[in-house]
Amino acid sequence: MWHRILRRKPFLAFPQASGTAWRSAARAKRRPAFEPLEGRELMTASLAAIPDVAAPAGEGYQLTLDGSASGATDQTFTATSDNPNISVSVADGQFWTIDVLHLSAGGSDPTIINEPMTFQFFPEVAPNTVQRITNFSNNGYYVDTGRYFPRIFAGFVAQGGSDSPTSTSSSSGVTPIGTEVTPSVDFSSYGQLAMANTGSANSSDAQFFITYGPQSSLNQKYTIFGQQVSGYDTLEKLSQVSVTTNSSGENSVPVNPVTITSSTISDTNPNGALLIDTTKAAPGSKATITVTATDPADGTTTSQKFTVYVAGDTQAVRQIGDVLIATPIALGKFFGGTNTIEVKQVAAPTIPASQQVQVFVNGVLDTTQPSPDSLSQIIVQGSKANDNITVDNSVTVPTTADGGQGGKNRVTAGGGYSISHGWFGKTTLVAGDGQNKLIGRAGRVRFRANANTDYAYAGEARGRASNGQTLKPTGTYYRYINGHLVPVLKIRSSS
Repeated sequence: MWHRILRRKPFLAFPQASGTAWRSAARAKRRPAFEPLEGRELMTASLAAIPDVAAPAGEGYQLTLDGSASGATDQTFTATSDNPNISVSVADGQFWTIDVLHLSAGGSDPTIINEPMTFQFFPEVAPNTVQRITNFSNNGYYVDTGRYFPRIFAGFVAQGGSDSPTSTSSSSGVTPIGTEVTPSVDFSSYGQLAMANTGSANSSDAQFFITYGPQSSLNQKYTIFGQQVSGYDTLEKLSQVSVTTNSSGENSVPVNPVTITSSTISDTNPNGALLIDTTKAAPGSKATITVTATDPADGTTTSQKFTVYVAGDTQAVRQIGDVLIATPIALGKFFGGTNTIEVKQVAAPTIPASQQVQVFVNGVLDTTQPSPDSLSQIIVQGSKANDNITVDNSVTVPTTADGGQGGKNRVTAGGGYSISHGWFGKTTLVAGDGQNKLIGRAGRVRFRANANTDYAYAGEARGRASNGQTLKPTGTYYRYINGHLVPVLKIRSSS
């Protein structure tokens, strides 16, 4: 039986870093009043900050709740949403831990000595699959027989549970089961635990796979039955394992075997998994999610809040080649109204870690979210009066930003090389952390420069000559010196 996951199109992949474990310092002196606690280290509930999530419309998203800093053996979690159309639930399954062994073949091939990966099951999503994997773990199948990872495709998946170190063609001897899918659980993140199948009905056997990033081509075709909650460093090491080609020409067979040395089921863990359901949410909607962790040993609690954005088509953002362009549609005869455009660079849900550029237009996250490595430039153009354009300092891609068509505009540059313009209405040009140039119309522009400002230029158009030719504008160049803009006679650009 040929168990594999067909890869539809390439995807560069990547991870969250695990929280750093800590324990309370031992007390320097003993005091009689605290004698009952002498045998127990002082601990408290813990939950790492949760980054904002860009969830696809009509699908779902799963993420890890990192409570490892508590030092506790167990924590419980609750979650709420302020938007009924974006619901959340905490996984209530057991925890599956597998230890992995791999000996380096030399060079950059890593050595992995019995390093663990832990997953929380989703019995509420895939009860039959969870029961099957639990049985295989308890009867020793994943240590004695299906102990190999025969396929590791960096940026896609790591596939395990085969009785062969080099082939996904294997069978447990137990009758396969059908796929268990639900629209609210899809391949939108990394560390997702799913069942391999042959592509036909009732063909999920014993092989499983772990994702390295969103894989939309797999949606509703393979059972997702868990989420990784710890051991991401091990999963990343697996992505670095030296591989060679298989019989179909795919470069994914480990040169040296990757084996499972331990497979255990547990009821407790300080971490957890959160399921986000956006199947009822309209594109452009959002929700504030509150997650609370509780240490059942002492009853202490702690909470974190984050925002879920459901991306939509703003009709303002597009990528042409390696240039990202954000230009909202101008509505109304006199370009009335206001646009707020925000450009950010954030962590992508992939292993190893990567970034993606996000554009919010009037509060709506656009679906176009490219990798900054795929871009040579970002162009942002205001199209109304009183437009507010902000390129966050997290953005490293070179950016050109132009204010709106009148009124009072504000243009804030980012962390990459930037050129900011303000010709219409009254415009404030704010320098970012990156090297920048500020250019605007004399008498109507205000500069907020900084030490990274190459120059500021206040220009004035001179119209046309009698022969119709456009006359060169005049104006004044300024340098930022000792915290002030000082006019200069001549500018020699540093770039």
